[in-house]
Amino acid sequence: MQTNTQRTRMLVTMIACAATAGFATTAQAGDSARTKPHYHSVVVQYSDLDLNGVAGNEVLYARLSAAAERACGNDPHARDLQRRMQYRACYDSALSRAVDKVGSRELQALHTMGDTHNVG
Repeated sequence: MQTNTQRTRMLVTMIACAATAGFATTAQAGDSARTKPHYHSVVVQYSDLDLNGVAGNEVLYARLSAAAERACGNDPHARDLQRRMQYRACYDSALSRAVDKVGSRELQALHTMGDTHNVG
């Protein structure tokens, strides 16, 4: 039980750090990037999932994807290219780090395939 709590805390930390890093990498890109970025820490619970099977990993991937989206501030308006690029870098980094932190081969395979359908 304590292991799941530690994993959850690690995922929260990684998503928040990745969100910050995503905005920091584009901080010199222009005036709109000079504004103070905001992000949210997102708790991802997965102690209820069986990560030994595909179904549990699909649900966890959907949860991590949604958490990365929330941590990075949701997808900005399509016409604001610079903010979309910042968001995408943040989202990709946050999701990749969270997937890596879990350490599930099945979850990594889903991420590699780019499977982003919502299942949970």
